[in-house]
Amino acid sequence: MSRAKLKSGWIESRTGAVSGLSHFLSEKIPVSTGWRNTLGSLVGAFLLLQILTGILLSLYYVPHPEAAQTSLDYVHESMLGGSLVRALHYQGASFIVVALFLHMIRVFLSGAYRAPREMVWLTGLMLAGVVVGLAFTGQLLPFNQMGYWAASVGVEIASSAPVVGPYVRQMMLGGDTVGALTLTRFYTLHVVVLPGLLGLLITIHLYILRKHGPTRMASDTSDDTDTFFPAQFFRDMVVISVGLALLMLTALKFGGPHSPPLNLSDSSYVPRPEWYFNAHFELLRMTPSSLYLAATFVLPTLVGIALVLLPWLDRGTSTRISDRKLVIYPGVLGIVLVIALTLLGVVRNSGHESAPVAVVPTTSEEQDTAGPLIARGKEVFAEEYCSTCHRIEGVGETRGPDLMNVGSRLQEEYLRAWLNDPESFKPETIMPASMAQGEDMDALVAYLMSLK
Repeated sequence: MSRAKLKSGWIESRTGAVSGLSHFLSEKIPVSTGWRNTLGSLVGAFLLLQILTGILLSLYYVPHPEAAQTSLDYVHESMLGGSLVRALHYQGASFIVVALFLHMIRVFLSGAYRAPREMVWLTGLMLAGVVVGLAFTGQLLPFNQMGYWAASVGVEIASSAPVVGPYVRQMMLGGDTVGALTLTRFYTLHVVVLPGLLGLLITIHLYILRKHGPTRMASDTSDDTDTFFPAQFFRDMVVISVGLALLMLTALKFGGPHSPPLNLSDSSYVPRPEWYFNAHFELLRMTPSSLYLAATFVLPTLVGIALVLLPWLDRGTSTRISDRKLVIYPGVLGIVLVIALTLLGVVRNSGHESAPVAVVPTTSEEQDTAGPLIARGKEVFAEEYCSTCHRIEGVGETRGPDLMNVGSRLQEEYLRAWLNDPESFKPETIMPASMAQGEDMDALVAYLMSLK
């Protein structure tokens, strides 16, 4: 008996790994299983690479506002292969989102969420939520301009939820604004809580999937089966290899995140979300402030409920698309809208327009006391022709920074000093000093500070 057989026999007798692998590779699957069923494996491969690169980055990362960016700069500049590791981790998030989106579309169109696979669908939805959470929490970790403002806007959106909103805000921030406690909490979520939840959900998802097997194509009316190895295994490996190669080329070509260090006094910086959050941000941009609650909370909640209930809303026997029009038409419309809003956001951001910022509605008491002053500030803004350079809510020119979120970005004293003498802050600026004095200056500052 060879040494290899002795070793495999020893491992099998103590772990059952050899027979387990054999059972896995010889599992029966429908003969119609093909290339369309490889997207789930691709998502898994991207997630595994994300975990590996995340572990490497965590060996050097320091979760503190004053050291976060510096520690990542060290990885980029001094660690062997560090720039590639960081680029793979950053670009990998986009590849996971794309692969996951395509995978969910495939499951939806093929009706693979129907009985008895409801739990496969529900655990898949939860996995998608965890992936979005990982992408969101990861943005803050460099604690640069992009991460700070992405977290600020995200927290404001989350805090718009009725009743629990203020508690969610406090839990996420750990204080009044994004700071050290916020970074610690996001770091804990990103490297401990969400990865642990991800591992648990993947285990459950795969177990139930293997129990029920892939869904047959609607055109496959036979009971014929094939083994997972070698045909489907080969397809998975081809798609995974191509996906990883594309990710590697993207990482080498575009590198990691490009954002300046955090500088809250920089009024020229325009916050923009990562592209995979564009659809929601574009929806916010198009929504009047009086309907912000609908865009930030009501609509996403209704979409989430519809996705959860989908297996019970579509209970027919046929998986043909032509027999599921009542579900397919609204679903395809939603997919098209998400893609269109995402592309619109990409176009806007490439044109250097600002991202929307969630507006927290003021109370009636605040409106009574500040209303007249802010109204006068709007008049002063118009009288000084500020809109010839600055845009607010889509109105005005783009020679200067968009002011829609200036009240969240600048301190009142700094803003007042800037208006009085812009050249002392930025000698090359073409902005003239404001002519407003006394109460008019107070009104102008109050109006700009109300833009949050």
